[in-house]
Order: sequence, then structure tokens, then C-alpha cells
Amino acid sequence: LAQDNFVAYTVSDFGWSSPMHSILRTPARHITRGRQARQSVDAFRHKSSFARCLPASGIALSRSHRFTRPFSTETHEFKAETKKLLDIVAKSLYTDKEVFIRELISNASDACEKLRFLQTTQQVKDVSDSERPLQVTLSVNESERKFVIEDSGIGMTHDELIEHLGTIAKSGSLDFLQRGESDASKIIGQFGVGFYSTFVVADKVEVYTKTADTEKGEKGYLWTSDGSGSFTITDCDDVPRGTKIELTLKDDATEFCKLATVKKAAQKFSSFIDFPIYVTEEGEPKPINKQEALWMKSSATEEQHLEFFRFLSGNSYGKPWYTLMYQTDAPLSIKSCFYIPDPDNAPSRMFTKDPEIGISLHSRRVMVKKHADGVIPKWLHWMKGIVDCEDMPMNISRESMQDTRLMEKLSMAVVRRILRFLQQEAKKDPEKYQKFFKGYSYFLKAGVIEDKEGNFSRHKDDLLKLLRFECSNKSKGELISLEEYIDMAKEGQQNIYYFTCPDRQTAMSSPYMEQFIQRQRNVILMFEDIDEFVVNAIEGFKDKEFVSVDSADKNFELDLDKPEEPENQDGRVLTEEEQTQMQKFIRDVLKEKVQEVKFSDRLVSSPAIVTSIITPHMRKMMKSLMAGKENDGLGNIPMTLELSPKHHIVTTLRTILKANEPVARIAVEQLYDNACIAAGTLDDPRVLMSRLNKVLEMFVYQGAGYDYAKGEYRISDSAEAAPKEEVKAEESKEANATSSSSGSSGSKFEEVKP
Repeated sequence: LAQDNFVAYTVSDFGWSSPMHSILRTPARHITRGRQARQSVDAFRHKSSFARCLPASGIALSRSHRFTRPFSTETHEFKAETKKLLDIVAKSLYTDKEVFIRELISNASDACEKLRFLQTTQQVKDVSDSERPLQVTLSVNESERKFVIEDSGIGMTHDELIEHLGTIAKSGSLDFLQRGESDASKIIGQFGVGFYSTFVVADKVEVYTKTADTEKGEKGYLWTSDGSGSFTITDCDDVPRGTKIELTLKDDATEFCKLATVKKAAQKFSSFIDFPIYVTEEGEPKPINKQEALWMKSSATEEQHLEFFRFLSGNSYGKPWYTLMYQTDAPLSIKSCFYIPDPDNAPSRMFTKDPEIGISLHSRRVMVKKHADGVIPKWLHWMKGIVDCEDMPMNISRESMQDTRLMEKLSMAVVRRILRFLQQEAKKDPEKYQKFFKGYSYFLKAGVIEDKEGNFSRHKDDLLKLLRFECSNKSKGELISLEEYIDMAKEGQQNIYYFTCPDRQTAMSSPYMEQFIQRQRNVILMFEDIDEFVVNAIEGFKDKEFVSVDSADKNFELDLDKPEEPENQDGRVLTEEEQTQMQKFIRDVLKEKVQEVKFSDRLVSSPAIVTSIITPHMRKMMKSLMAGKENDGLGNIPMTLELSPKHHIVTTLRTILKANEPVARIAVEQLYDNACIAAGTLDDPRVLMSRLNKVLEMFVYQGAGYDYAKGEYRISDSAEAAPKEEVKAEESKEANATSSSSGSSGSKFEEVKP
């Protein structure tokens, strides 16, 4: 075998670990012929000493491997496919360079966990350097561009070096689990590519290692590669138990030889590793993962939760308002811990356009995503906590999940648990929950809308049970749930009546509320701008429809609880003929402002209201959303003016239609504007100034003794307010004393429009 013609032979990777006598009986197609050798396959098979020179791992050997005796330094080439994969790993697999620190710490943690388990089960009886504690140490050398990570774990033998580091996607941790040699929750590695993330940042990688099992050997080794296609293994003395990886960093990755950068990345990804992690600062090791993984425990004390909450918040103050620990094995293995900050510290929604989610995603205590979007919805971004899922189908870079269906299942389970926890707390302590709701109500309401748009309203019922509102039958500041509203509703009531308005005082004095107050029928009062959109998103609750009290043409169930008819003081009610005349006159005055004028029984003490196909509040909201556009289209939405046929203003207005038409026109315009003011749809009240001045003038003239019917002043003996000259001047201006009754365009009370 020492002859050159035999050295030229290489053995292909057979893909299985069969005994050597089986390999020697392998058909000729598995033996590759070299350039110099021309020996037959049968002659090759008779060289039994060849079997003793092959490594047990089955890794392909290069032509440079000599089988006469082992050298202190061996050179191995990656196969062509392996070289391609290594290039992909180094250039394309990882999106963030700093991830290599997470991968190396995870590997180091696995190495320590393997040794701990093997010691506990007595599978390793004699441990090398037994006094050395299980830990991970990071250090840097900025002048030499060095990054070093060292663990005191299981270490590797010569063959294990070749098997694990010479084969990409060969996961020693996964093999360890498949042999049933550890608890799956404590082992992090899965894919066998984490180590090769070092080539993302390093020109050269050196691995010093020594196995912990003295029965497997006492010798240490140095594995070296630049990632270009080969690696070397050299015998090395004075190597302590475990593995030490030394990286010579590339020019574009020198930030990782800075202590602050390394420390920050280690704390970001690996704060909850089971074993101590130290960073060497000024020659002294300093721990960086003092905080334990609280969510992995079945329970914790209030002090532990307080410390953990402050750790997650990055503050040294504050207490969580609510605390939830959630662990389950179905539908996925989930361990989690959630905190809701004090509602007094609830985030402002005004300056947060795209908030970052405060819950991070972990797998086996190692952070996968700092902000768990995709699992936690945006409307819960204000919560703090950690979700740890062992069953996450992660992609090979461990930076995101692969299976979106399982990701949706994880999200569904976690969000549903949070919402139902809040329901339980609301029943347990309503007063405490009301304070929480006042701080976070906007986000829960936004959740109703976003859940419908992006999640098919999967959490709709749970969210609606958390909403709280004031109502007309309760005192100011007292909140009720939708379920409580239904319990308080009158027998046979099929609708949930609501009113969106700026505040309670405005609501209770609104003409739209008159019939409900008269009937003592409860109405939900909604004061936030988002409420109207919430109602449109949910449509109903428990088979009951939401009906706005200021909507048009809705069934208000007026026959449900008929009130006692109040006495009509003047006894005047417009006949159908008079109503028809009034409708025609008002349409002629208001023209395109209204689509319809009708008389209604819904009014009690107000003369008129305006209604539309969209509620007045929604119209106002749309107006503000479309501000700045030349034509927002809202002016084309038809309005309906509803009048009370019993109101004394309306009945009196009917009597002056012919007697004093200019005054009647001004009255109709003002009646419509008053209704718009009550509805909150009047865009700019300054347009009313000219008409209000005319109305003011009318009162002043009446106070001065002006007779509208005759068009002249009535002067009494005691009237000294107006000089005779002024009276005459006014009389001369009103020479046409009967112009009021004739409706001429020169009337004193006709509004002059610019």
C-alpha cells in the first residue's frame, strides 16, 4: 500500500457505515481509478491492510492521504457538493452576521449539556479535567482581529472531528437526541450547519478540542480551515477538556473583535442559556447571563416576576399590572411568560406609526426573533414577555419559521390564551380591569378591526367580551360590557343601541337620544373615534344587531315600550296637507342640501334632525381622514331632514309661509343648520354668521317696537330708545310697509348671500 500506484486510489463516500469487510466486497463501480494506477479491482480487494487505514466516519479521502502511517497533520478535502454548500452557508444562509455568535453559543451549550447528561447517567465515568466547571467563555483580541469562544463540554475525538466538522448538515446534537440520550428541551442544535456560520465572518477558523471521556483518549487536536475546500487536523498538546474556537475575522467583520459588540449580541440571543456565559474583560471573566429562563419553570414568585419584568423592559423600576405564565403540550409544546405594564404607562398611539412587538420568540431558551411578529399581532405590541416553542419548524438559519400553518397555530394558541386570561381577570376584579381597559382600550378595539381584516375574525368573540363602554342608564364613568348590556336590555329587544359622540354631556342633550331617554331604554355611549369603525367591523354580538341612534330608516322597535304621550301645550299638529306644503317649501329653500324632507315621530322636544345613509359621526370621521383632498365626495352623500309635526316652532313656521316668506326662509335655513350642529356635521360654523346677524337684527328691531306685519314701528310714550330722526330714517328705508307679506326681494329680513 506504500507504493505510489496504490496511493492514487480514493474511496467514494458510500453513504452508510458498514463493516470494512463489506466495503472491500463493494462492486467495482464504487472504486474510483486514479491517473497512475491500473490495478484491477480484484487485486485491490486482496490488500486487506487497506481496511485498517480507513477512518470509521466514511468521509471521502483525497489522493494525498497516505496509508503507510498516520501523520501528525492530516489534510482532508471537502467533496465538490460540500464545497458548494459551504459557499452557500457563508454567503446566503444568514441575513445577520451577528447570528454566528448565537450559533456558537448554542453549540457550546449543547456540548455542556451532553457532558452533564452522560455524567449523570454514568455513561462517562472518568472525565478529563474533572474539576473544570461547565461554562462558556467569550473573548476578543482587537489588535489581531480575533474572536474566541470556549466551552468545557464534551469535546471531540479525532474521528468525531472529521465526522462532525467535515460533514455539513451532520448534527451531532440531533444524533444525540435520536439515540435517546438527553431531554429534547435541553438540546438546541438541529441542522448541523450552525458551526459553518463562522465562515460568514472569518477568513480562518481554528478549533482546539479534547474529548471529556478519558476512555476515548487523552490527546487534543487542532482543526483548521479557511473554508476554501479543505481542512487540516493536527495533534495538539496541552488542550483542556472541551472545545475552543478561534476566528480570524474578515476585514468587513472587525466589529466582532470589539468587546461591546460581542457582549451585546451574546446578551441579545443567549441570555437564558442553562450554563454560565462569561466575557473576558481586562483579563477577568464577567458573567452576562445572570437572568434565568423563568418561563421554563412551572411557577415563580412575585419577586422573580418583578425582576424578570424589569429585565425584559430594560428598566430598574415599574411593576407588571398582570402576569401570565402559560405552558402547554397541545397543539404545540409552548412555554411562555407574559406581562402587561401598568396602564398609567400605556404607550401613546399618536407618535407610534409602526410599533415593535415587546414579546420575543425563543426556541429551547435561544432567541429566534427579538420581535415576534407573525406570532403576536401588532395590537398586542405593548405586552412584554417570551414565547418558547420547541416544535417550531424553523428554517435552516433558525431566523424564522418554515411552516406558516404551524406558525398560525402557535399564534392562535398564544393570543387566545392571553385574551381569555384577561376575561378571567375582568370577572375576578372588575375595578382593576376597568383601569387596565382605560389605558389599553384603543389597542383592543384596533384588534377587532385588524383581526377581521387579516385573521378572518378568529378572535372576535374573545375581543368583544373585553370591551367596556359607558351607557345612558348608568352614572358617568361607570363601564359595562356588551354581555351586561344584553342582560340589562328590555324584554324582546333585538338591537344593541349605541351613540358615538364626543362626550357624555353632548350625548345626553342630543335630539337623537330623546326618544330613548323618554323610554328609559339603555344606549351604549362611545366616545373614541375608533368606535364607529369597530361597530362596522363586528356588525353584531350574540345574534343582536348594532343600531346607531342617529341612523336613518332603522327599526328602532318603537312599539316595544310606548311611552305616555305628553300633553301638547298648544295642541297644534300639522295635517298631512300642511306637512306636504311644508316639505315642498323646505326643499325649495334648501335645494341640493337635502335629498328628502319628512316628518317623523322619533323627535320629542327638538324640532328637527338630519340623518343619512352613514351616521353623522362616521361622516365627520371620513371628512377628517380625507382632509386635504379637493373633492372628498362627502358633499354628494344625500341628507334627510326629519321634522316633528308637533313642535311649536314647526307649526308656527307653517303659519308664516305666506305672511312673511323671507323670515320663513331664514327660519328654515337656521333650522337645518341647527340640526347639522346637533349632528356634528357642520364643517365650519363661521358660515352661519351672516344669518345669525340677521336673526339678531330681528330680535333687536322687535325690541325697538318694530311691527313685522305692518312694516313700521310702534312708538309708545315711554319709548325713548330711538330718536325720531332714526325712526323716520328707518321708516323711509321700509317704505314698502307690506313687502314682508308680499315676499319682495328688498325685505329687511331677507338674507343677502355673498
